[in-house]
Amino acid sequence: MSRKPTTKVAEAMGPKTLPERSASTHSWPMASDQTEHTVLIVYASAAGSTAQIGEFMARRMRDAGLHVRVEPVDRAPDPGCFEAVVLGSAIHNGGFLPGFADYIERYAQTLKQRPNWLFSVGMGPALRGPVGAFFKRLTPPVVTECRTSAASKGYRGFAGVVVRPPELRNRLLIRLFGCPYGDLRDWAAITAWADEIVSWIDDALPATRLPATRDPADTTIGEGNSGPA
Repeated sequence: MSRKPTTKVAEAMGPKTLPERSASTHSWPMASDQTEHTVLIVYASAAGSTAQIGEFMARRMRDAGLHVRVEPVDRAPDPGCFEAVVLGSAIHNGGFLPGFADYIERYAQTLKQRPNWLFSVGMGPALRGPVGAFFKRLTPPVVTECRTSAASKGYRGFAGVVVRPPELRNRLLIRLFGCPYGDLRDWAAITAWADEIVSWIDDALPATRLPATRDPADTTIGEGNSGPA
């Protein structure tokens, strides 16, 4: 299957303003025998940079022929309606954003039954200097916990957008860690990882799916789940 090359960062990233989403969550039909492979991308984003990474990965996967839905974690989409899942969150102060780890815990059994991948967005990958290099090598414990809980096939940490904070203390910490300011997202690395996931799905998942076990007329996403709220 041919892949569209990415030659310009601006073209790769697309519009910086994300499109508005419909409030409805009832528009996603269950996949049948003849549909493309289905992928759910769930993200937790504080200022939009993680959301843009999720949207970019979705566009890349759609170009490769996959059927992709992107949702914020607070909508709690049911991963059981999809063949594969990508989970991503910003990391602040060593932890995922509120609700992200809870979502993984809630749907852990469902996630373990299908291939899934985890990514984080934060300063870590952009750290420099002797102090920064030490912390750059560390994987936050919350990443290990969530990856284990979901039995994720892979994990990537991406640099995000670092804004100069107004507090002197925070500026000094960022300087100590050797982290620059600005949009530090590596779109080439994000593209490569998305393509890796597409290749895995193309190679490992059967071309013809088994029929959906849920009534195809029931297009409700996330309702009636027995997991904790």
